[in-house]
Amino acid sequence: MKSAALLEPLYRASGVDRVERIKQGLPASIIPALANDLFLSTKDLAVSLGLSPRTLRNRTRKLNVDEAQRSFRAFRVLRRATEVLGSEEVARNWLKTGQRALGERRPLDLLALDVGVEEVLNVLGAIEEGSYL
Repeated sequence: MKSAALLEPLYRASGVDRVERIKQGLPASIIPALANDLFLSTKDLAVSLGLSPRTLRNRTRKLNVDEAQRSFRAFRVLRRATEVLGSEEVARNWLKTGQRALGERRPLDLLALDVGVEEVLNVLGAIEEGSYL
């Protein structure tokens, strides 16, 4: 996972430290790295995260707080899906496939909002516990 090199330290940080690091801005290189990990174009990832592809294309140094937060959300979900499902390849496929527990929506399409991420993480938790419907 190329995005892991950039986001793993943030993932392992405490909640308060995460907030401060995100407020400071994250490198713009996170978006293409994350898109690469998901086998998506940068444009498709931007759309899934509810961000403007054009704006992201023009970012060269740091993401703003909203962009950084949304990128980190996607990384958390990819990382968690990889843990639960056993491999990055299976996780990627799962994120791009409609899931019955999510009303046949693709988990990737729910990442723009916190509540969507919570739902995706809840489904992954149910899979892990063996109670997935």
